[in-house]
Amino acid sequence: MTIVVIVSVVLAAASLRRGARAYRGAAVRERLGAVSHERSIHVPDATQLAVSVMAIVVGWLVASFVGAIAAGGISIGVLRWRDRRAERVSPVIVQERFADAVTSLSAAVRSGASLPQALRYAAVEADTPVREGLERLVADLDVGVPIEQALELWRVASPGPDTDLVVGALELHRRSGGELPAVLDQVTTSIRERVSVAREVRSLTAQARLSAWILGLLPVGFFAFLWLTARENVQGALATSIGIACLAVGLLLEGGAVLWIRSLIRVT
Repeated sequence: MTIVVIVSVVLAAASLRRGARAYRGAAVRERLGAVSHERSIHVPDATQLAVSVMAIVVGWLVASFVGAIAAGGISIGVLRWRDRRAERVSPVIVQERFADAVTSLSAAVRSGASLPQALRYAAVEADTPVREGLERLVADLDVGVPIEQALELWRVASPGPDTDLVVGALELHRRSGGELPAVLDQVTTSIRERVSVAREVRSLTAQARLSAWILGLLPVGFFAFLWLTARENVQGALATSIGIACLAVGLLLEGGAVLWIRSLIRVT
């Protein structure tokens, strides 16, 4: 148990030291203007450290020193993966922000602005990651790139049905004229309808996705329970080639079941 405490303290100190170093470095870069003020700086909190310590203790109880090291490393990796996933913008949110940008573009055109001016206004009002694509489009227009070519570059840099729809509407307006704000309003309505359908599909498949997670984690938990209650029998089974083969086949079947469920709930 002394070793567990030492390892826990070392990992906690390393996490805090790494977080403090990242905070100081990001603060210096922010003062130099190298990063945005909106960028968040991650510092490990007490909850994350507590989870890592608990994982180390459980790993020690299951497989002694090796288990403590493995559990500590896995817990840190899972926590970092969770933080990165939380910072990532989901495709549905991207579609909503794209619809908001098209709404800003329509409002600017309706107020009497030219198309380049309207695109610049939409870029200012848009949120990331839609803002980056519009800013590149505006930058191309500022350096003299023809608007047809700039729109095509934007389509290639930000592929997707929403971008194709907006670019097609703008090109059609340049060739044939017409009331562009009304067309952009229809584009916004189409995008928001797709977002609504995507959210409904995700809510309808929530139970199946949860079942996939349960089926994937249940054998792992059951194996850990057997290791704690009947370790001699598990070690005896793993000491034979048949036992190792059964374990490998079980893991393959479990992974295949998870992938199969994911393919069933994926809507194309």
